[in-house]
Amino acid sequence: MRINTLVNLLLILFISSTANSKEIAVLQSEVEELLNKWQIEEASDTADLLSNLSYSNEDKKIAFYLKSVTEFYKGNYEKAVEYGNRVTTKEINVIDDDIFLDHILRVSNFGMKFNEVETKHFKFRYSHPKDVILTRYAEKVLERAYHEVGLDLDIYPQEPVIVEIYPDLENFIIASTLSEKDIKTTGVVGICKFNRIMILSPRLLPKGYSWFNTLTHEYTHFLIFIKSENKTPVWLHEGIAKFEEKRWKDKERNILTPFYESLLAKALKDDKLVPIEKMHPSFGKLSSSYEAQLAFAQAGTTIDFLENNWGKGTIKNLLTTLKERDDYRASIKEVTGLEFEKFYNLWVEDLVTKDLSERIPELEIDEIRFKKRDNSEYIGEDLIDIKDIRAREYSRLGDILRTRGRLKAATYEYEKAMHFDPISPVVLNRLASSKNALGEYEESEQVLTPLLEFYPEYFDTYINLGLIYLNKSNLVKAEEALNNAISINPFDPQVHIDLISVYEIQGLSDLVEKERDVLRTILGEVSKDE
Repeated sequence: MRINTLVNLLLILFISSTANSKEIAVLQSEVEELLNKWQIEEASDTADLLSNLSYSNEDKKIAFYLKSVTEFYKGNYEKAVEYGNRVTTKEINVIDDDIFLDHILRVSNFGMKFNEVETKHFKFRYSHPKDVILTRYAEKVLERAYHEVGLDLDIYPQEPVIVEIYPDLENFIIASTLSEKDIKTTGVVGICKFNRIMILSPRLLPKGYSWFNTLTHEYTHFLIFIKSENKTPVWLHEGIAKFEEKRWKDKERNILTPFYESLLAKALKDDKLVPIEKMHPSFGKLSSSYEAQLAFAQAGTTIDFLENNWGKGTIKNLLTTLKERDDYRASIKEVTGLEFEKFYNLWVEDLVTKDLSERIPELEIDEIRFKKRDNSEYIGEDLIDIKDIRAREYSRLGDILRTRGRLKAATYEYEKAMHFDPISPVVLNRLASSKNALGEYEESEQVLTPLLEFYPEYFDTYINLGLIYLNKSNLVKAEEALNNAISINPFDPQVHIDLISVYEIQGLSDLVEKERDVLRTILGEVSKDE
């Protein structure tokens, strides 16, 4: 494709040293079409040739504009600004008007502040000095995703994929084009757009978020864009990304967690599934956190249903068909043999036959919360997540007793709280922590075990399990639990302090020093290598 494009355009250049307005318009349209397909290198080559063929001031302005856009998509911020500054937007007549050029310049001016770490298949960018630790873990996660998700979708990008870690909400809003309301309401912490992956640093949230899964989720979006040439509708995009997001660690997918099962059970009972049409143009635009998560549950289980019934390889075949047909109904019919309405109804029937139940009763989904400042302490703030007022008050009393060193009394109050909210991750982690401090290791572990199924992304569970296993001298499980904690919030110093203990006991001096280096970075100290 790229060679043919170059040959054709070089012939144009050879035939005439000047180009008429019709030729300029053809090349302009070709650049825009290539960008829309995420064929960025080809778009850049075509923009270069357009620039060479442009002689009038008007044509040059169009060429400079498109060069700014292509360099922006390539992540070359300095060049994007250089070309953008050469355009007088009021005099330019292109499909993308000066609003997008203004966006390019705003994002690029911040983007030039990024530090960059390049690996075999990725370019990681960060600006906050503590976020450098994320690049160490992200490389391992995404290299696994490169091979595993690549195998599932049959695509392996040759050019390094750009991954940008945003240090604050303000710049993420600008770069992603999402509003603060979109982010807080629907919990969007990552996005794949403009030929790059963008995520918020987990440092910004009180307990982090499942950023390993988010990276893999967004990388899957990246592959879908490329594979289908940007012809996959949002609901399928999100369904495939949800289906693949744990592929960095798990071979088997399990979309129907108690969380998603509870959402789907209630929606089926109340006949309130989210219509596919409402999922456009973005899940980030849905009306509530509850609706957004229900949409993810629906889309993810649809892909699970598709692969389970039509076999492995169905997803990559679907993406290929979407590229050719640009019609999801026709594409579903081609890979399944069913009209779309029949396929959709069979998916609903399949859910009904599973006899789903609201395993998490009265499930509520709150808006995402951010730290107010980098060094905020959020001790006790998570009490707001305990919905039952009696459980909350007993937990508050337990906190007071524990701070006074009265662990037995605190445990008693947490147990009373547990009576009113038996699967609250907040209550159970407080209870387990107190029992662990009393040396009741087995009981402490038993308290936390249900949370691994019901709330598998709750940070405190893993840090408490890590300490429990460390106290029980089960170093393998301690390391596993602490690494799970890192996949949610690597900025908690206790995680690395406990990992240092695990590695010191085993005499693994190299790993001890790596954890100490991470700890120094988190605490704002200077590494010995700096």
